[in-house]
Amino acid sequence: MNVFGRQLGVSPGVMGLVTAVLPLLWAAAKPLFGYVVDYWPAHRKLVFMLLITIMTGSYCCLWFLPMPEPPDAEPPILEYVYTLNDTIYLKKYTHDTFLDKYSCHWNCSTTSNFAAYLSNSTYINTLYVDDTVRNDSCSLFHMEFDDVRQGEVTCVPKIDCNLLCFEEDMTVNRSRRDVSNFSDEHLVVDYTKDGLGAKDIYAKTKVAHRTVEEKSNDGSFYMTASFWAFVVLMCLGTVAFNVANCIGDAVCFDVLGPERSSKYGAQRAWGTAGYGITALLGGWLVDSVSSGEYKDFTPAFVVAIAATAVDLYSCRALTLPALSSPEDSGAALRQVLKMPRVLVFIVFAVVAGTFDSFIIYYMFWFLEELAEKTGHMAQIKLIEGVVVAGQSFVGELLFFYFSGKIIKRWGYGPTMSFSLLCYGLRMVFISLIQHPWHLVFIESIMQGPTYALCYSCIVGYAAHVAPEGYSATVQGIVAGMDDGVGFAFGSLVGGQLYSRMGGRGSFRALSVVAIVASGIHAVSHIVQRSADKRAEER
Repeated sequence: MNVFGRQLGVSPGVMGLVTAVLPLLWAAAKPLFGYVVDYWPAHRKLVFMLLITIMTGSYCCLWFLPMPEPPDAEPPILEYVYTLNDTIYLKKYTHDTFLDKYSCHWNCSTTSNFAAYLSNSTYINTLYVDDTVRNDSCSLFHMEFDDVRQGEVTCVPKIDCNLLCFEEDMTVNRSRRDVSNFSDEHLVVDYTKDGLGAKDIYAKTKVAHRTVEEKSNDGSFYMTASFWAFVVLMCLGTVAFNVANCIGDAVCFDVLGPERSSKYGAQRAWGTAGYGITALLGGWLVDSVSSGEYKDFTPAFVVAIAATAVDLYSCRALTLPALSSPEDSGAALRQVLKMPRVLVFIVFAVVAGTFDSFIIYYMFWFLEELAEKTGHMAQIKLIEGVVVAGQSFVGELLFFYFSGKIIKRWGYGPTMSFSLLCYGLRMVFISLIQHPWHLVFIESIMQGPTYALCYSCIVGYAAHVAPEGYSATVQGIVAGMDDGVGFAFGSLVGGQLYSRMGGRGSFRALSVVAIVASGIHAVSHIVQRSADKRAEER
């Protein structure tokens, strides 16, 4: 969604504000929907399927948003005639020799262009013209008449002015305007001294023109229907996506039952497999069908629609165990949420969500900037697809599958501390990459001990402490704090960090925060365990 918004023209700071609002919406929606399915468990499957439909419908409506018009292609200046004789001969072009026809103008004048045939030379003493040369022809080329020598007219060129010429069949008004608008003291170059070509002055004026153009268009884009349609559809789709994930986790634990809850990670591994396959396929297809400045996301939307059709068909065949509604009006739930160890766990779930948020929303943003600098934009969607495939098949599959055994052996507290430490290492490594393909190696290794292990720890702990009948509600509360409040904080702070410090700086700053958070969590867990032991002894 972020790189789609980037292509629409959304800046990192504005995207941070948008993605900061989204998690607050699903942070409220998750416990609300969880409460609904806990009190009306017979309708769990219907609510689940409805959320999936809203998610895909909202995302696929982005398909119809118009991309901004690509900037007009600027014609290059093909030749700059930087050495002229004191007098210039005007001759009629007889076509007995091959010469290129150019449209020329003086950079120090606002007068219109004139056509002339020029030889392929850096030293000009003759201009060839179509019409019969007359004594008044010098004025047509904005030069002063000098003399008639041997039947040929000679003219005096403009002093201290550069002659800029384009091929005749090119549109040069825009480029001419650029040169005249920006030919001030900090852009004009004395080419007779520097020995530079016309492409150099053109590059300087082009940058200046685009800078002014971007500044003038900056505010107007955020008032367009396209921007607000993007915001609304992204809100609906992303809220539905996150609530559906939360309800899905609760359904999974209901199907497994308390005696098999440690097998949740092995079930979640299948979702990772689907995620990796579709990301790799979608990235490759988007790059394959795209041409020009903007990527064509059509294949990604088609894959999403096809996958959703299979998803809904599978949901129809899903058999859920019968559950009864709780009858204590939330007393057991309130009791659990007052426990200190639960509150500490929720706080650090927010911290983990902050890091996940920044990585999800800004890692590919940083990757695309790096691709632009290194000349790999033609392959960027394929690279992003391979990154996600590496995350899924190498990192997540392994750690999701064995997460139950790891948590059983270490416990929820040490597992969380280890994941936070790995987040710090992961962001340091991301900040050091010099080539887009380097990210594949880093993410393949680090996605498992960070996201996969931390996610399994969070949802497993929620299922572990949930009172009977409150599975979906507790999942909604814990997940809402993790990828709701945590994501909002990460989006808002991350967007501002990225705008001020850039990609490398912001990843390094947050890596320090993650390592410090890991140490604090480890200490707080030890203190809490000691307090629990003393309470038991009493």
